[in-house]
Amino acid sequence: MSDEKKQKAKQVAAENGVSVTTNALDQNWKLTVTRINPAGAAVLGAAPLYLALVPLTSYLTKPNSVVQKLSETLIKLVPGVGISSISSGRAIPALAAIYLFWTFGASGAASAAGQAMAREEGLDNDHPRKHVTNLEGLPLRLRSAHYALMENFPGFALAAALAQVIAPTDSQVVNLLGFHVVAKLLVHYPAYLANIAVPRTLAHISATSALINVCWRLAAGA
Repeated sequence: MSDEKKQKAKQVAAENGVSVTTNALDQNWKLTVTRINPAGAAVLGAAPLYLALVPLTSYLTKPNSVVQKLSETLIKLVPGVGISSISSGRAIPALAAIYLFWTFGASGAASAAGQAMAREEGLDNDHPRKHVTNLEGLPLRLRSAHYALMENFPGFALAAALAQVIAPTDSQVVNLLGFHVVAKLLVHYPAYLANIAVPRTLAHISATSALINVCWRLAAGA
C-alpha cells in the first residue's frame, strides 16, 4: 500500500474512533479501538433540570426582586441609560449591549491573552489559532469560557429579540433576561476561570432555564 493510501486510511480510521500505528520495520498494522464509557450517558440526566429550574427562575425574578436590582445596576453602567430608559422599554437593548461587549470583546481579548500566556514567544498574531490545541490550565479555561459565552449568546439573542418585539416593558421578562446575563457574566464566567465546577454548572443551567422561561411566557401570553 502506498504511503498516501496509508495516510488516508489512518485519517478515516481516526475519524471513526480507531487509532492506527505501524511498525517501522515490518510495516505491520496495529489497530486500537477507542473505548466508549457507557456510564458517561448518565450526564444526560441533567437535561430535565433545564425545565425543572424554570419555576425557580420565575420566583427569583419577580418584580422588585434582588435580580431586578442587580439587572438595573448593570444596565445603568451603559452610558446614557438611566431609570427612564429601563421603564420605557430600552432595558433589553442595554442588557444586550453589555452581553455583546463581554462575550465578543472582553472575553475574546482574555482568550487571546491566554494564548499569549501559554507561549514563550507570546501570541502568534499571524496564525492566532495555530496553537490552541496545546493550551492547558488557565489559558485553556480563558479560551473555553470565551467559547462557552459565544455558544449561549444565540439563545439569548433570540429570546431578547422576541421579548423586545412582544413585551419590551414586561418587568418579569426583562428580569429573566437580566438573570441570564448576571448568571453568565458574574457567576458562570468567573467560576469557569477559577475552575469551580458546581457554581459554573448551576449558573449555566439556571441561565438557560431563564431563556426557556422567557420564550414560554411570550408564547403563553403571560
